[in-house]
Amino acid sequence: MLQYYLRMEPHLFRTAVDTELAKLRDEKRERAAKEQQLAASSDSTELALYKRMEEVRSREVRSTLEDLMYVSILEKFLLLGVDMLPRMDGFVDPPNTNLKALTEGIHSREALELVREHLLQIMGPTASAYSTAYVKMSKFQMAQVYAASVMFGYFLRRVDERFQLEKAAGTLPLSKEDAVARLERLFAAAESVEDSDNPDYAEGDATTVDLDSPAPAAPSLSSLDDDPTTWGLRDSARRASGAGASSSGASAAAGASGGSSPLQGGGGGGGGKPAKAKSALRRYVESFDQNTMVETARIVSVEGAALVERQTSALLGDIKKLTAQMQEAVGDDADSMQEAMSRMARAVEKDLVETVTMQVQTQRRSVLEAVAFGTFLRDVEGWVQGDYQLLTPLPAPKLPPQQGFAA
Repeated sequence: MLQYYLRMEPHLFRTAVDTELAKLRDEKRERAAKEQQLAASSDSTELALYKRMEEVRSREVRSTLEDLMYVSILEKFLLLGVDMLPRMDGFVDPPNTNLKALTEGIHSREALELVREHLLQIMGPTASAYSTAYVKMSKFQMAQVYAASVMFGYFLRRVDERFQLEKAAGTLPLSKEDAVARLERLFAAAESVEDSDNPDYAEGDATTVDLDSPAPAAPSLSSLDDDPTTWGLRDSARRASGAGASSSGASAAAGASGGSSPLQGGGGGGGGKPAKAKSALRRYVESFDQNTMVETARIVSVEGAALVERQTSALLGDIKKLTAQMQEAVGDDADSMQEAMSRMARAVEKDLVETVTMQVQTQRRSVLEAVAFGTFLRDVEGWVQGDYQLLTPLPAPKLPPQQGFAA
């Protein structure tokens, strides 16, 4: 029924979802009251039976809740006018879509810079290839890239929400760059007063200097005003024209293997170039300690974690099966990571594992779609928990004790 509303009567979709979520919330409250009533009674047998029935019902409710959250994410793609990728098997050639809607239509400008860096990093050298060049990779590698990008989008939304809130409240810590920029604006204002021929300039005509306003952004060689379909192509001018697309999928594997951390360095700049000034959002993220970073990067609900796996599996197949295929093809006796990557590339080349072949622009689209999915997942998760308190908390990972402190 919700799929019908989503496609045929979208103006009724949100009301229908709200109605279903309200039913689940009311049922949850009734079950909690019933359990308290039984716990207060002396009939332990009836309470034990009720708890077993409750476990079964909780699984059913969780499945229903995941369905509601999933279609709510799909609605956000429809509102953008973007069709999601179909299942990826063999040769993948989906119709073109509006990648600007997958970027500028979702993220703040500060976040958009980090999305670009993520795409260039996780695609590796392939990001600099021509959009119409073809790349072949294992479905296992593609699943790694997609899932890592979903997690990145989720992390980025959580970070950006926190950043924008602290920015609006004026509680952002003043970085070294911001402090220098603030002093420069103060000195510039003082010089303009000293250079004026009008002795009353400072009292009458001078404009107020806002020392807390952000410094003007320096022009960037990697302007975000260009089309996302060209992200990475500027680097290709520095490469040999024939070294663009890799048919082995090894470059994509390198990107996937490095995608476990939400932020890992710059966005593919050349080693001889001067370092580009970091954005305020990146500096904000880099100020996190280990505990804050881990807490912000993790999925906070059982339902959210299930939807990451559900979407990745819907697109590429059973993740456990793909993992087993790759483990069998690579073996467990590789002496180094380089040898393991070489075996992985050979397995892709000889079709020893399930593979996908696509244009670079399709791989770029898949990464941006995954980032958008993670972002929307966080939006829906926050809405469901904020209005209905239905999510199941996912325990935080336990970190090893930091050095320098007694255990």
